[in-house]
Amino acid sequence: MRTYGNYEKLYKELSRYGASHATVSNVRDLSDIHAIWAFYDKLPAEDLRLIYAAIKKTEVQLGYIPLCFTSVPFIFLVFSSKLANLLEESIPALLCVITILCVVALYLIHRHFTSKAQNALHLHIVEQVLARKQNNPSG
Repeated sequence: MRTYGNYEKLYKELSRYGASHATVSNVRDLSDIHAIWAFYDKLPAEDLRLIYAAIKKTEVQLGYIPLCFTSVPFIFLVFSSKLANLLEESIPALLCVITILCVVALYLIHRHFTSKAQNALHLHIVEQVLARKQNNPSG
């Protein structure tokens, strides 16, 4: 699913098709959300409660970002003498290591926030479907 950053972009994409219900099906991301919603809508309330609990558990688990930011200073502390020697001996090797670490950090940041967004989407849908099923047990 593509993220829009701000929903002005989503509005512009929807407005290209006009103001009909068919426009929602023309936007792939909204079709994906509709499919997720339809899936959860078919499940019984007891299963939704379990899924809700699992999503909440995932939501509060430690992500990659806090782990990276707390472990990096300790890694530099442990390897500080070796890093000093490496800096004296080979600057290109050090630049290679720094580049690799930056690429890994960017990947982890992207993965963390993508997972967080997906988690929030599924949590919202499960909450809405569960609330509707509890208010209207027949359907």
